[in-house]
Amino acid sequence: MAPAALQVMDLSSLRAVLSELRKEVLPSRFEKVQQPEPHTLQLGLRTLKGLVWLELSWRADCPRLVKITPPPRLGSGSTLAQQIQHGLRQMALIELKQKGFDRVVECGLAHRPGEPIERTLVLELMGRHSNLLLLDRQRQVITLGRQVRNHQSRVRPIGTADIYVAPPPMQGREPSSKESLKRWKDILCLVPTKLRSALQQCYQGISPALALQLVDDDAKKAHALLELSVLEITEEQWQHIYHRWSRWLDCLEKERFTMRFGGPSSYRVWDCDNSTTSSSFKDEISLTLGSYYRRHLETQSLNQLAEDLQKRLCQWRQREEQALAEQQGRLNETSQSNSLQQQADAMLCLPSPSKDLINQTQKLYRKAQKFRRSVPMLKTRIEHHQQRLQLIHGSEMFLEDLLGTSWEGRRERSIRLQELRQELDELLISQSRNRQKRGRRNQQPQAPSN
Repeated sequence: MAPAALQVMDLSSLRAVLSELRKEVLPSRFEKVQQPEPHTLQLGLRTLKGLVWLELSWRADCPRLVKITPPPRLGSGSTLAQQIQHGLRQMALIELKQKGFDRVVECGLAHRPGEPIERTLVLELMGRHSNLLLLDRQRQVITLGRQVRNHQSRVRPIGTADIYVAPPPMQGREPSSKESLKRWKDILCLVPTKLRSALQQCYQGISPALALQLVDDDAKKAHALLELSVLEITEEQWQHIYHRWSRWLDCLEKERFTMRFGGPSSYRVWDCDNSTTSSSFKDEISLTLGSYYRRHLETQSLNQLAEDLQKRLCQWRQREEQALAEQQGRLNETSQSNSLQQQADAMLCLPSPSKDLINQTQKLYRKAQKFRRSVPMLKTRIEHHQQRLQLIHGSEMFLEDLLGTSWEGRRERSIRLQELRQELDELLISQSRNRQKRGRRNQQPQAPSN
């Protein structure tokens, strides 16, 4: 299974989600929180229509704020979850704030709607610098997803009890619908660079996926155009891109979002046409994105687990085959016992055997006897390694069947792979420890013989 391509949540999709959530969860009462993964929190908010679940993640490769279906109970006992549960107990979510083109969301909570904000849950969606922080009324950090120490960042180190400082301002200009085509084009053409770089360096909020969406609906054309120098783009192409640019800004300003899959990127939350066509997605954008990210992340996790297991099984098979070959070779050597016995008998039948000949004969007898005694033990070891190889083969078949299963969900399959990996780890660790013990026994000094 090839790893699925994942589109990172950018400003446009964040704006679309916040637009929906403001209508659905403001106001709502905080009810529960859990941390199913190291960099992800799930919040349960009680509204008049029922319990709504939000997922807030500061994971480096996939930071997000989305709505999700009711999740399984997992991670409510983590330290961060308990701190947030205690800090937000009996509070109401009354504000979802996001300024300009920054990907920073502030969730304001108060004891009751209309009262001053007492707690602020801040989610910073900034790639590997993403973070989650809980602030008190004085905007002092109560707890946070990850502490940023002085050696990690000289610009903005932050930890518990620090006063919250917003991230540094983004580079570039804020996109504006008031800019004319000429002014917009002049800004992009200030430096003779590729269109991709010009869009992302000159303006805020332009993600790689959005840059593709702004250029063309056809993926091949969009990639080719972004690789052109701004000095090579024709006037007709500039007008085409500016039209889509204006349409994107209009959707942001009027919060007219629609979900579309496909095109130059995995999905898009704005429409470049004035009319909504039948290809638009009718369901909630926030919930659809929640399902999209969960599906892709579970697929990635499943693929990583499968790859790790395949590697472990391959290494284990090589060890067992090598050990089996070694024991089989020793067993083959034991077939010499009869010939050694006969050779010793023949030497003793010689007339007047010397003392050295008698000693040599005794050595042959001992060697033949040793070979005969080792046969049962070697057969037991061979059977042991054969059983292990059968177990490896069964695990490989199980893994292949599990990856080809469509009736079982990705999460369930991942759990079963984790259980299999744990069983294999226990066997491998046991085998490694036994090998080490045998090695230590062989290295112990022998008592001198009299």
